[in-house]
Amino acid sequence: MGATETVDMFFELINDDLREKAVALFAEHAVMGISVPGSDERTNLRGRDKVGGWFVRAGDGFRMYANEGRSMGSSYIADVTVMRPGAPSMRVEANFRVEGGEIVALFLQPI
Repeated sequence: MGATETVDMFFELINDDLREKAVALFAEHAVMGISVPGSDERTNLRGRDKVGGWFVRAGDGFRMYANEGRSMGSSYIADVTVMRPGAPSMRVEANFRVEGGEIVALFLQPI
């Protein structure tokens, strides 16, 4: 499964509230970086448990919709709308790196 197919499956599982199955698409050694809006700070999470925990804790109703995306071989970059009940929606650039059908890195940055 290539980058586009893996990321599409990830979004489908997240949006169907099957976050644990979505987390299973991450490699054991996955890394996720999350930029803090309005600053130069970034949170880095390492390992499937920590990266996956971020999505599992998001709660029911958490959604990620790709507005536009482009595949660059083993990378997939998308303009994504993130929605969570009780919070304003946010647009982020999501940069996925996929190897062997597993997400090895994901970087989220507000647009």
